[in-house]
Amino acid sequence: MLRVVLADDENKVILLMQKLIDWEALGYEIVGTANDGLRALELVREKQPHLLITDIRMPGCDGIELIQKAKALQPKLHFIVISGYRKFEYAQSALKYGVEDYLLKPLKQEELTGIVLRLKEKLGQEAALEFQLKKSGEHQQELLMDALQEAAERGAPFLSAGQANAEYGFHFGRGTYLTAVIRVDVPDAESYQDGYRILLRHALEIARRESGLLTEEYAVTLGRAGIAVLLYLETYQAVEVTQYFTKLRKEIENQRDLFWNVQATICLGSRKSSLEQAGASMREAFWLCKDRLCRPQTWRDAAAETPDLTRRYQLDAFRKKGFQVAAECLDETRFSQELEESFQALRALPDLNGQMVEDWFHQVLEACLYGMRQSGEVDASLAEALEERFWHCTDAAAVCRLLRQSIQMELRQLKDEKSLREMRPITEAKHYIQQHYQEALRLEDVSSTVGFNATYFSTLFKKETGQNFMDYLTELRISKAKELLCGEELSVQDVAEQVGYRDLKYFSRLFKKLTGVSPSDYKKLYK
Repeated sequence: MLRVVLADDENKVILLMQKLIDWEALGYEIVGTANDGLRALELVREKQPHLLITDIRMPGCDGIELIQKAKALQPKLHFIVISGYRKFEYAQSALKYGVEDYLLKPLKQEELTGIVLRLKEKLGQEAALEFQLKKSGEHQQELLMDALQEAAERGAPFLSAGQANAEYGFHFGRGTYLTAVIRVDVPDAESYQDGYRILLRHALEIARRESGLLTEEYAVTLGRAGIAVLLYLETYQAVEVTQYFTKLRKEIENQRDLFWNVQATICLGSRKSSLEQAGASMREAFWLCKDRLCRPQTWRDAAAETPDLTRRYQLDAFRKKGFQVAAECLDETRFSQELEESFQALRALPDLNGQMVEDWFHQVLEACLYGMRQSGEVDASLAEALEERFWHCTDAAAVCRLLRQSIQMELRQLKDEKSLREMRPITEAKHYIQQHYQEALRLEDVSSTVGFNATYFSTLFKKETGQNFMDYLTELRISKAKELLCGEELSVQDVAEQVGYRDLKYFSRLFKKLTGVSPSDYKKLYK
């Protein structure tokens, strides 16, 4: 849809324009209306319309002045002017600034329809080209920011301005480089993932729009930590930058039609005089973003506080072993105890920072994954998924809860899988016994069939069935004997042989021991 802003000092004229034609059917969307020139200019800045229809005489700034200023803000903006004055000089002045057409009041439906239809093809082609260029520019921004964030994580220098210009198509030069991470948090974001993604997309668009108004050379992208920003300013104005980020935060937090409690945290890296140093600036911004886990504030600035990048956390060997053993044994209770004790020890550290909480998170996760892999196959995506979810945590306690819930769930799943694995050979053994119970079966024969040594199989069989092998076989044979004795045609001797007993006396003694009656009496009872 092509975006349109309507401006007139009379509300009835704006209402008439809105209702005079079916804008949507013609491929247009009215994105804003204004009763004065200053508000119209503000809408041009905010909504980035394709077409502005304005009265020639407006309070605040008149139509001609509005066109001049709007054209400076958005050179490709198209204009239609309307007026109640039949004076050719107004039309001449308007046409000088590239106005597409001129309408006189009272407005006529056919005239307005004709003009917007004539403009549609031209505007549509320009909008399509603009969209392609925008997407291409956004892709270059994403590539640049991926490289910048990688340099920040490695603590390595970034590209020079010349290299970045040649590789990504920017126009960086001498000036000030500023990086930032804008973290958007909402309570229980994981329960509303679709809505949260929409919120982030809106926040990204706001950040890109406002960055474009502040400077021509910028890169904004969405990463795991939040919205990452790189600004290049030929002349650095602290007040202007503060206003820019303040407006960003307020506009993002105003997206409360999606969530009730949106919290945006602005984390600024220190200002640098060269692009090579931008990686160090971004590393500071990341550090401040993580530190919200310990010190929640809406505004953090490395220029006002120096991030202590050297203070890290190391899980001691004894504690690491405890996590590994608990995970290997699939012991949820022990894991929970280890986690609680370790977390309390972490919280008690003086000057705890967010980077240390992340270090603890990674090391606990690594130790548990190592232990779990000794007991079974761990989902390869688990670590990556938890890394992603780490950034949704709003404080250190939430990080601990994430580990507890996720690892316990994985331990439970591995325990169920292990039980199924152990049950499978027992199921196969039972099936084999059912087919061969008439034969002289030995424990060694059955265990060999399912691929276990006799000692381990005997232990496993009793654990899973509650009976040892011989008791299970005997119970099965006697049960089959009962079925056969109820028939007319077989003698007790025949029945004994058919269920695997060649010694009639032994069979009779065993049958009576288990049923309370002899085979002959049992046969008589069920004749």
